Amino acid sequence: MKILLTVVVCGNGADGRSAPLYDGIELIYPDGGEGVKDFLSRALKTARGKYTVVLDAKFLFADVQPLLNIIDKNTADMVCFNGGIALKTAVLKNVVKDCEDAFSCRVLGVFACKNLLKTDYNPFTFEKAAGAFTDENTAGLLLCAETFGKIKAKLPKEIYTYSFNCLCDRLVTYYLYAMLAIREGKLTADKLIAFDGKLKAEIVLYLALEKRFTYAKLQKLRNKEFKISWLAERKFRKVLG
Repeated sequence: MKILLTVVVCGNGADGRSAPLYDGIELIYPDGGEGVKDFLSRALKTARGKYTVVLDAKFLFADVQPLLNIIDKNTADMVCFNGGIALKTAVLKNVVKDCEDAFSCRVLGVFACKNLLKTDYNPFTFEKAAGAFTDENTAGLLLCAETFGKIKAKLPKEIYTYSFNCLCDRLVTYYLYAMLAIREGKLTADKLIAFDGKLKAEIVLYLALEKRFTYAKLQKLRNKEFKISWLAERKFRKVLG
């Protein structure tokens, strides 16, 4: 049977595995003893699908068949759907050696694409991954920001727009989680300050983050070493759901 779609599942543990349910899909899960980088390397080395979706949140199948129908006939490097993207497996195989996590795997894959196809399908429903962004998760995000800075001028317009929006959204979410973690004492302020300083080198993203962070004045928060009030804490938690 032809495998159309490989789903690499970083977010579901052994107790949360889904059955494939659809012909033409293969699911690859961690074995429980490997890190994310090693898992992604193994998964994409063995992936047989024409396209691959890399997930970092728990999921359930919704309506995958329309997506399968599209990718069976499509030749674009990436197919966008509500909540994510499917990338040509051959593209991901070429970038996985540089990845730090599921997010960077997807974004570095996007950087390597020449074209995309947009759809309105909802093949998966996702469980919100609360608290997923901590200092331990910043290496992949910073890698993507630095890479974007180096190659942005060479990206096709649609790929530039998609990757730029993806990075901005992730940065906003990371800063929200990080400041909540600082208030809770789970993250030291110097960690976010250091990240923010490194991000400043990628000035396009740095300025876009300040514009898109609409929940407070980001420069004022920088001046306060990202220490937020209880009112801001309440606002940020409401935003993150």
